[in-house]
Amino acid sequence: MDTLEDYILWMGDYSFSAVGMKDADALILCLLSYVDLRAAFAAGHERARLEDIERLIPADKAEIMLIGDRTAYRRIYALAAHSRRFGELTLSDYTDVRSAQPPLQFSAVCFHAQDWSFLAFRGTDSSFSGWKEDFMISFTRTEGQSMAVQAAAAVIAPGRKWYMGGHSKGGNEALYAAYMLPDEKWEQIERVFLLDGPGLCTEVCDLSRSERVNARTTCIIPEYCVIGKLFEPQIQNTRIVRSTASGLLQHGLATWGIDHGKPACAEKNDSQSIWLSEILNLWIKEIAPEERPQFVEELFDALSSGGAMTTDEFEENGWQNWDAMLKQLKGASEATKRAISRLPKKALQFVLNQFWDRLTAEEPEKE
Repeated sequence: MDTLEDYILWMGDYSFSAVGMKDADALILCLLSYVDLRAAFAAGHERARLEDIERLIPADKAEIMLIGDRTAYRRIYALAAHSRRFGELTLSDYTDVRSAQPPLQFSAVCFHAQDWSFLAFRGTDSSFSGWKEDFMISFTRTEGQSMAVQAAAAVIAPGRKWYMGGHSKGGNEALYAAYMLPDEKWEQIERVFLLDGPGLCTEVCDLSRSERVNARTTCIIPEYCVIGKLFEPQIQNTRIVRSTASGLLQHGLATWGIDHGKPACAEKNDSQSIWLSEILNLWIKEIAPEERPQFVEELFDALSSGGAMTTDEFEENGWQNWDAMLKQLKGASEATKRAISRLPKKALQFVLNQFWDRLTAEEPEKE
């Protein structure tokens, strides 16, 4: 099984004019949207080639906005920038906005080839603002979703093919924009890529345009899929990709396998991940919609009560932050305490139900 790095080494000498867009290219562009490009566009430059950007922000200096080991992402960034295929791409319309109130972590960038453009939305970084926004999709339209629609409407224009996509929360924003774009803008869209991103909550989003979105959307999820199963989007063209990682680490784009420019497909999702995603979906549905805003507010107030503003900072002083969080949650509303207590109960109930279903299914039929 090849990796994204292998794909760049294999296809890097071929321009997009010689060999057109493949699914692996979409994965790489969505991965590159995680690179912090503020330094490259700080001087007011509106457009720049990826090769030139990498000279300004070399891989060892680039801040790849992802949780976990960033080494593979830096290698992919460097390989792509030094290749003909990706290095010649022009980048524009870079946006990077964050705020604590309202919770917002939004970033997008356009990649331009000769006859097409790709609008990529960045997924969640390590900031609590970004993670809080993720939780908010269960009860409201987020600031990031609104900005995604605005960004798409502002840049999409006739005269070329347009692609749109993102990984994780970025995929959710791309999906939301696909639903909300006016018809004249939507007609320019060739394909939308939803890469292990959550779907849209039916309680806060009108899904009447499902047919048009489904027809032009490719959804790719790893074998061990949890994030992409939240409010699971019903996309007909959904592929399960194999990964070089295990468990939840398969969420990382750099771990996904490639087979001749396409995802290295698996037959089905890992059974443990199905179990975990079903528990989470059931848990979320049991929290009443009117209780979700308070739950999210109190949960993230508790997470930041020890002074941490990112997951990295929370891990650095783990015991101190856990202690502060638990003390804060003692004063939370009864609705929040009830929601938190339901998760382990729901997991236990689900396990017992699964065990009973298997036990009764294996019983021989009585004559």
